[in-house]
Amino acid sequence: EPFGTGLEALDRVLGRGLVPGSALLMGGEPGIGKSTLLLQMCQEMCKNARVLYVSGEESLKQIKIRAARLHISSPELYILAETDMEQIINETELLEPDILIVDSIQTVYKRDLTAAPGGTTQIKECAMSLMQYAKNRNVTIFIVGHVNKEGTLAGPKILEHMVDCVLYFEGDQHTSYRI
Repeated sequence: EPFGTGLEALDRVLGRGLVPGSALLMGGEPGIGKSTLLLQMCQEMCKNARVLYVSGEESLKQIKIRAARLHISSPELYILAETDMEQIINETELLEPDILIVDSIQTVYKRDLTAAPGGTTQIKECAMSLMQYAKNRNVTIFIVGHVNKEGTLAGPKILEHMVDCVLYFEGDQHTSYRI
């Protein structure tokens, strides 16, 4: 049974909300508002769920500043600034969240792979680890992926076939409207 995100427009796009154990890829250009939308969603989701927001892009201080600006605060919202996949999985297993957000897939890496973070091998293997965890524990997972200069999902293009849903954001960074 789907459960709502607390954001009516997003729930409508998702067919009434999120399905436990599902994996969603959220793509768009850097600065389009993916992280902001996810934090806003967290504020609502934390009323009924425990959320772990993993950021490989921003420090804890940067996220705290953004959350304060958006008036986001909840004892059920946990933030982790980490890029090491093993550490992310370890912390996730300890916390046992209902929702896991990884922002972004291009920044995380598995130590046992020689490929650089952001490369196809790392992206695919890290996403597989996250999705396996999510499916085994019935955790809903959001994977954020950035779009490259050519306008396609850089690296995460390979993930489109692996996830349950792809949310792709377009629009002007300087206006409040997104498609």
